[in-house]
Amino acid sequence: MLGSNSITIFHQNICGLKGKTDELISSMSPHSPHILCFSEHHLKKFELDQINIDGYRLGAAYCRQVVKIGGVCIFVQKHPEYTNIDLGKYCSNQDTEVCVLKLKSTFFNACIMTAYRAPTGNFNLFLNRLDDIIKTLYKVD
Repeated sequence: MLGSNSITIFHQNICGLKGKTDELISSMSPHSPHILCFSEHHLKKFELDQINIDGYRLGAAYCRQVVKIGGVCIFVQKHPEYTNIDLGKYCSNQDTEVCVLKLKSTFFNACIMTAYRAPTGNFNLFLNRLDDIIKTLYKVD
């Protein structure tokens, strides 16, 4: 549970997360955000599971299955409680890449989403799926 009524979220289109975590954490010190959101992490699921960001755990992710690079993920500090919301049915490589988690707090309700669409992706499909995702999130308890 979050200990205050505020939260800090950091987002970066990281263009490849592997090998960048130490520099990333040192650049944020001493005020580390509660949530780290990355687009274009460029990793497969098993590679992302091996990424160690000191003080954080992987909360949610989407990794491309076939096409290289891309992907989105959310890392959470070790103390906030959360639920990973599976929205894989809305994802497709390059068109709509999204991951979401819901924070558990007595102060507020919040869903944190990281979304990405490749420049070559279908923009209309991206917008339609985001609309569907937002409608789905409103139904989540």
